Amino acid sequence: MIIQLIRVELLKVKRSLALLMMLACPLMVALLCFGLQLKTYKTGLIRWDMYWAGSTAIWGYFMFPLYLALITGLLNGNEHRNSTWRLMLTLPIQSRQLFLAKFVLAAVFMLGANLALLFMNSCAIYVFGLLGFSISQAFKFDFVRFMLFANLSALPILVFQHWISWRVQNIVAPLAVGVIGTMGIVQIGQSENWIYYPWSYVMTALNASSADVRHQAIILASTLAVCALGILTFWVGRRGVEFE
Repeated sequence: MIIQLIRVELLKVKRSLALLMMLACPLMVALLCFGLQLKTYKTGLIRWDMYWAGSTAIWGYFMFPLYLALITGLLNGNEHRNSTWRLMLTLPIQSRQLFLAKFVLAAVFMLGANLALLFMNSCAIYVFGLLGFSISQAFKFDFVRFMLFANLSALPILVFQHWISWRVQNIVAPLAVGVIGTMGIVQIGQSENWIYYPWSYVMTALNASSADVRHQAIILASTLAVCALGILTFWVGRRGVEFE
């Protein structure tokens, strides 16, 4: 039943604003990094390791957490805006199944945005090549590690934002939480208290100098996400709680 629900949800977001944002947010980061590098390195060699580090830093510190807040708000906002929650739950499905289907859909959009970021950065590098820059060292970036670490470390944020947008009927609340969470990354993420702040897990997993710290961030994020998703899925299954 959940697989069928996911298929239905995928059909509902076809040509939607959520799909546009999945492409627009990575594109903005890629264009910003392209412009900065083009201005900085008008001649000479580009440090491609720094290029990728800068791109993932902008994505992890700023755009990615805000994107997760926006995308969960848009996906659940379709039901709030059209008042279709009760209609959906008149079908032979449980609210928990719908909650999980929406979460899986949000995870697909998260995965898609990270893939789009890699693709758009790669396209930007090819443009640098057409402009005469050397790109022989440009693709030594670990794409698999980025996809694995970025998606796993962001799961707690996705769970919390999904639950907030499920419960609140307007998009302002999840976006406000996303903005506040993003603002704390710079301060808390660079302190010893980063382990208590899920919004810092992405940058720690991607850019921490120590492999042990990166792995710790992944373990913390995965554990917290599984526990939170289990608790919240049980919670939304209580009779009538979605419409209190």
